Amino acid sequence: MSTTSLERRIQRRSIHRSRSGAVAVALVVLALVAAWIGTESVLRAVGSAPLLADPQTVVDAALKPDGAFVAIAEVIAVVLVVLGVVLIVLALKPGRQPRSAVPHDRGAVVIDTAILASTAANAAALAAGLPEDHAKASARGRSSEVRLVPLSGIPVDQAAVRSAVEERLGRLDTRFGKRVTVRVEQKGTLA
Repeated sequence: MSTTSLERRIQRRSIHRSRSGAVAVALVVLALVAAWIGTESVLRAVGSAPLLADPQTVVDAALKPDGAFVAIAEVIAVVLVVLGVVLIVLALKPGRQPRSAVPHDRGAVVIDTAILASTAANAAALAAGLPEDHAKASARGRSSEVRLVPLSGIPVDQAAVRSAVEERLGRLDTRFGKRVTVRVEQKGTLA
């Protein structure tokens, strides 16, 4: 396996969620049902009393259902349908983590979006001449949004802030600095 394919695989595993939890739960449930059926069958073969229900009694009740059996079967069917829908959604959902891969010549690099947001907020605060707690940012995918609360009486140049954030995020990767939105609150705070 070449280094680049190994790096791509590491990046993909870091960015996408594992579905092993859902698979493990499904397998445990399946194993418990199989163990129960096996235990009941062995107990019937030996002639002992069943743990929960004798398999032959369950089959006979299914062939000639009464009101109680139909109600229990409906509840079990609803639970199985809900479980099936949840497993299908887990299988088809993309399962992305809030992370992004960054090309680097020394190996696989993955950056959390919280780091991108913090970098954008820091660059915006420095460009606007504000304390860092007056700048909040969020990052999602390749777009970032910065919200600034200006100091009273000191105007904020949105274009300069946007350009500073684009430049700082562009140093990490050119994809991150392309869609930057800067919002300046109308009401400022006292210094």
